[in-house]
Amino acid sequence: MSRVSKILMVSGVVLFVLACNFVSQPVKDVQNLAGTAQAIGSAIPIETLQALPSAIASVIPAETLQALPSSAPTIEALATQFGNALDPQGVPAQEWKGVPIMSQATAGQEFTDNGTNIYSFKANATAKEVQDFYKDKMTALGWEQSFSLPGGNEGGFMAFQKDNSFLTIVITPSEGSVVVLLTLA
Repeated sequence: MSRVSKILMVSGVVLFVLACNFVSQPVKDVQNLAGTAQAIGSAIPIETLQALPSAIASVIPAETLQALPSSAPTIEALATQFGNALDPQGVPAQEWKGVPIMSQATAGQEFTDNGTNIYSFKANATAKEVQDFYKDKMTALGWEQSFSLPGGNEGGFMAFQKDNSFLTIVITPSEGSVVVLLTLA
């Protein structure tokens, strides 16, 4: 056997071993991770986990925890803050700050607080009809849809952006119709 063929054979074996290691290493990593998670899970006794709330309470007084402001206000707090955005009153506008309002709107109302502009309207339409309407209209007006979360009959969420403006549209069902919240920032 010549020297070149020996080198080629050894190179082939080395490449084969490296390829096998390359394929099997991720599997070993996953097995190690699963073993670590299992060890952590079994290392903490259930009694310790059950005692955790009282241990936290002994370190942080309950008054301190109760005094912390909520980082996510409740729907009720938002409804109080913006009047009742989920039950708009008044004649609906045809357009709000350059944003078209559906012709099916039966009531509409604007809410403003600390620089946040919201327009709420109730419409005799389905959530899909609202999504289709705003996708067509806002795209035609030069807005780019950056996010959409269709929720079928349960409502949905859409986000549009144009230059430095950002429009969110929240659609929620309400007694045989939908309530649409437009927020412009």
